Amino acid sequence: MTWLNIVLRIIPAIIKLAQIAEKVFDDVPDSGTQKKQMVIDAIRALVEGLSGVTFTPELWAKISGIINPLIDIVAGFLFPSEKK
Repeated sequence: MTWLNIVLRIIPAIIKLAQIAEKVFDDVPDSGTQKKQMVIDAIRALVEGLSGVTFTPELWAKISGIINPLIDIVAGFLFPSEKK
C-alpha cells in the first residue's frame, strides 16, 4: 500500500477524530494545538497498526506532511470561526 493510498483511506478517520477532539477539549480555551496533536497521535497509531504496512520514519514523514494541512482544512469546515 502506497503512502498516498494510506492518506486517502484515513481521511474519514481524520474527520471523525477531529469531531472527537473537539468534544474532548470543549471546555479548554485555546486548545487548537492540543486537538490537532490528539488527531495526529491517533492517526499515527492507526497507520502503525495497519496490516500489510511497514511503518518507517520515511513513511510517517510523507503521511504527516499531508495530514497536517488536512487536519486544518477539516477543522475549518467542521468548526468555522465565529469571529468576523
